[in-house]
Amino acid sequence: MKLYLYIRLSSADKDLKYKTESESIANQRELLHQYLKSHNEFSNYEVEEFIDDGYSGTNDNRPSFERMIEHLKNGDCKLVICKDFSRFFRDYVEIGDYLERIFPFLGVRFISVNDNYDSNDYIGTTGGLDVVMQSIVYSFYSKDLSQKIKTVMRAKAKKGQFIGSFPPYGYIKDPENKNHLVIDENVAHVVRRIFEMAIDGKVVSEISVALNNDKIETPSQYFAKKYPDCKKFKKRVSKGNCWDSSNVRRILQHKIYTGATVSQIREWKGIDVAQTTMRDEADWIVVPNCHEAIVSDDEFNEAQKAIRRVGKYERSNKEYLLRSLIRCGICGRVMTRNARGKVITYYCDKSRFVEDTECPVGERFKEQDLEKVILDNFLQFLSLLVDREKKLKEAVAKTKGSESYLKQSILKIEKSIKQNSQSKITAYERYSDGIISRNEFMIIREQLAIELDKFNEEKENLEHQLKDLENAVNPELKQLTSTAHEFLNAEQVTNQMLLYFIDRVYVYSGMRIEIQYKFKDTLKDVLEP
Repeated sequence: MKLYLYIRLSSADKDLKYKTESESIANQRELLHQYLKSHNEFSNYEVEEFIDDGYSGTNDNRPSFERMIEHLKNGDCKLVICKDFSRFFRDYVEIGDYLERIFPFLGVRFISVNDNYDSNDYIGTTGGLDVVMQSIVYSFYSKDLSQKIKTVMRAKAKKGQFIGSFPPYGYIKDPENKNHLVIDENVAHVVRRIFEMAIDGKVVSEISVALNNDKIETPSQYFAKKYPDCKKFKKRVSKGNCWDSSNVRRILQHKIYTGATVSQIREWKGIDVAQTTMRDEADWIVVPNCHEAIVSDDEFNEAQKAIRRVGKYERSNKEYLLRSLIRCGICGRVMTRNARGKVITYYCDKSRFVEDTECPVGERFKEQDLEKVILDNFLQFLSLLVDREKKLKEAVAKTKGSESYLKQSILKIEKSIKQNSQSKITAYERYSDGIISRNEFMIIREQLAIELDKFNEEKENLEHQLKDLENAVNPELKQLTSTAHEFLNAEQVTNQMLLYFIDRVYVYSGMRIEIQYKFKDTLKDVLEP
């Protein structure tokens, strides 16, 4: 029999500033498994986990949640357990539907651990209505809190207070007032230099080259050292991180360097939507003279005139397969995608900003060639993962006993190996004392060597069985193999599928490709033959 555990970590929970230990994936998992251990009725159940990492509870477009529901509809499982209602759903209409109609129709038992709710306690009653009322409170609280936070932040922005989590490059937060900025003299001179070069007629690519030649740290590199515990900046820094048109232009176009606060640039739609959207510039909140300026208004305006104008164009919303994956194998930067007619290529543009580079300058790699190599490898990876899962299950089925049996058997073999070693020593001592002849000693030694090989082979076999048993009950591995099954059966491979398993793809001169997959620790023993 199967049971499903549903675990969700919202995007808000993932924020290091607000994340609580009790809400983490690991702690939700531990709470649920402790619950299973404390209830003997679940001791013989096969446990499968469905995890949504970084999705709001009010958004029902959650990949693992949707897969779980599909499995329930197919009758694969009749029991679902989660930490509390807020992890499962916060829309009272939907949760009422699930508890009063959908789950009863599918014959699914639903348990919410922290709410002490078990649908088996309400068979034939309308007990789900109590749950609906509790969910209404969750929903009201979430949306009311969201609106209050937005109102407070907007009021602060209108007063000219800085409301960002981190100050912009060139500034630090005032130690006496976190909503006020003061100049960071460590890097303010870099900002001034960028504006001076722009006013002197330098274009952004020339400014980038000058900064890189002088080995000046980029904003990302500077912040990564300044905030070593912040993953946000660690992720942005790679071995190929350098000044380029993007980060130079970002500084030149930011009015904050004139002493103004600039807020509400992006809009968060609320708890139902994870992404933010760019507001029209007319809707930004710009308040002048809020902190000491690094450049004057006149200098800022002169720099804007000097920036090379690039015609506005419509960004394509078309999803292409290799988005965010292709990187230069030498510097690690994301390669530039370029379309010339029907031929689409990738190339490393670091040479535009750094004069001395070992990157494959001038080489262009055709997208269709990259897609073929990567897709072939990806599908082979999925097939190997699914095949190894089958072998693991077969190995577990052949296992003579439990984990404790295997460990005891290994200890027994190790004892025999020690005895074998002692027998060799004893035989040599008897030969040295003249008790047995050299010929007799050689025969005994050969017999002991054959016996040792047998013991080592048996021990290795038992260790493999133990590892297979541990892997077979690994919940994260089950999740990955289940996903691999689904991807193999899909009509076509998408960018999201590649991003789920692939961390990045490095391309070297001569079309040499290195694919780095995620989940290395979990898959290490599984993918090894």
